[in-house]
Amino acid sequence: MKRKVAVSPPPPTQRQINPRFKDRLPGIMTEISDALLVIEPAIEKVNVQLREFLDYLDFEIRKTDLEIREMKWESKVDIGTVKQAEAWLQQLQQLKTDFNVAMMTSPPATIRAMTERVTKMFGV
Repeated sequence: MKRKVAVSPPPPTQRQINPRFKDRLPGIMTEISDALLVIEPAIEKVNVQLREFLDYLDFEIRKTDLEIREMKWESKVDIGTVKQAEAWLQQLQQLKTDFNVAMMTSPPATIRAMTERVTKMFGV
């Protein structure tokens, strides 16, 4: 019985790129890195305010939900007021759904990952 030996393909070799691109690439990467030095601290700072806003939004959602439930238990329910409150609650919940702090603060991490990949790929 012959034994099969798994042969892994050789790593891809770096291909030649346009000389203008090759000459400009280190400068581009430096400019991106310099911009990240400014952007990252600003994003971290705004992250705190975004999360604080989200905490307040969560409170408003819970408060409005409780108010609606209390309205529905009153001896005389005002359907119009309940419907308005439910519409407001729905808007608050949609805002929370659309409000993704991780997505809003991810550009620096995404850019940093791209620059690391480009640096490795092109040997910059």
